Amino acid sequence: MAITIYQNPQKFTPATNPVVWTFDSDQTGQVNFSFIVELYLRGDLHSTHQVFPQFNILAKFNASESIRSYLMSSLLVDGTLTTNYFEAVVNASIIVYEKYGDPAVPVSSTATGESFVFNGALRHPEFIAWNYEDYNVSTNNLETPGVKFLTSWPRSRKFFCGLYENTFLGFITDDTSVDVRIRLYNSTGVLVIAETIPLTLGKVIVVDASPQTIIANSSITLIDFQNSFYYEVSCRATGGGVYNGASESFRIYLDTECHRYETHRLHWLNKFGVWDAFTFTLVSTESTAVTGGVYERERGVWKETNYTFPLYQGEKVTYSKRAEDIMTLNSDWITEEIQHWLVRELYESPKVYLEQGNAFEPVNVVNANYDLKQRRKDGLIQEVVQLQKTYTYNSQLN
Repeated sequence: MAITIYQNPQKFTPATNPVVWTFDSDQTGQVNFSFIVELYLRGDLHSTHQVFPQFNILAKFNASESIRSYLMSSLLVDGTLTTNYFEAVVNASIIVYEKYGDPAVPVSSTATGESFVFNGALRHPEFIAWNYEDYNVSTNNLETPGVKFLTSWPRSRKFFCGLYENTFLGFITDDTSVDVRIRLYNSTGVLVIAETIPLTLGKVIVVDASPQTIIANSSITLIDFQNSFYYEVSCRATGGGVYNGASESFRIYLDTECHRYETHRLHWLNKFGVWDAFTFTLVSTESTAVTGGVYERERGVWKETNYTFPLYQGEKVTYSKRAEDIMTLNSDWITEEIQHWLVRELYESPKVYLEQGNAFEPVNVVNANYDLKQRRKDGLIQEVVQLQKTYTYNSQLN
């Protein structure tokens, strides 16, 4: 009586993609045989499933559908430098039982180790190539330094953020302690100031890399940013393992350009379950779709003994109006790499916010499709995004 576990999910794995364990038993020939799988999330029993052998004596269990609805990512802007995304990741494990006999009863069991399933959703080619160590900031990670933040922004292109705009960077870690390192540089690449800050520890961590948040949580001042051309954010694990444990240095250029039109910055949930951002700098337009509720009434009115048809007595009457606002955003001229990143991440995201000063307004992107544009075919590349405001206006009934 033995159960063998052959496959576990990676230590960090996206929830919307398959989260699969495979196993077998040497008792599959027994009468009424099946596997009973108990799924544990954060150490508590979540659900129980009956599984039958599928390939000879082998069986599998996919926990994706059970876990993905359990997770969420919130855009938390509370002035803190780092946020432990506790709700966006869960430690998952299973216990597999053999069940057989007449009547069938559980006989023996085997437990697996934990995997950390996070609120991610990768396209199939990305999923089959997924290696969590590419993103794991840890002194036990052989691939450090150079571990990536959780964004697919094309690293060969400049990433911009205004002095009073917001931007966020996420990463995963299985280390026991991590620091964030912020370095400001002038236009000649000379270091202006550097700061190292201990982070709030978690498995998925989001760094609020906005200039104003950095100023509020460090010795770096507004004057330091005004004297800088760009700044770099990196994370370093300090848990005492064998390797360096450093992330990439993500470079953010300060957008100090005087724009001709009012700019609009969008934030959206990316495929890794954290937040990407982009600023639309060309002219934007706003429009409103208005619909009315109308009813018909009988023509004419009684006036003493006569039935008359006065001009003021309408037949079709509007009893209410409903208005929905639409905003059209235009990007500046952008490269192929940025356009491909923008449309894939933004249009396929379920949660999008429009930055409004210190507030974030939820909006719906209504673009139904997109093209991955090519410079040789499309010439200068620009992207037009249509947003639907989520708050509607309802007029009085009378």
